[in-house]
Amino acid sequence: MGREMKAARRSAGTETTLNVLLRWTWIRRRTPAQDIEDLRNGQALLVAGYTKSIAGAAMASVGKGKQIARLRHGFLSLALGEEPRWSDRRGARSASLRPPFSLKLTGKKVPMAPKFKRYELITADGTFDLAVPKKDGELVRYAFGYAQSGNEVP
Repeated sequence: MGREMKAARRSAGTETTLNVLLRWTWIRRRTPAQDIEDLRNGQALLVAGYTKSIAGAAMASVGKGKQIARLRHGFLSLALGEEPRWSDRRGARSASLRPPFSLKLTGKKVPMAPKFKRYELITADGTFDLAVPKKDGELVRYAFGYAQSGNEVP
């Protein structure tokens, strides 16, 4: 029949405090190349990230009646054969991202997150900002390329 779905696991760039402690003791985690291979083999992956615009903007008051969109932490769920899905860390906001996709590196820095790169993600539903760990950039580009084409991406 079809492929058996495995429980989603965190990507190489999505680190917890425990992962940092293990790294300090020279215990290695998986690499981004292993993540891409796992994704090809049907493993679902969760990539930590930040956005201001996916699943609607969350506004923060900055005084004198002015508001700005604030950066929200969440997870990008990637699995072959499924639309990528964004879920906020609190679970209050989520959205499926529909192809066609275009992912462009903006070069802008992410405040207080030096290990993240910011991208402009263009989908069928509009243009969004997305920041993911630098380690996971190749994985995210691969996943969005695969989701758009439906075929193997080199």
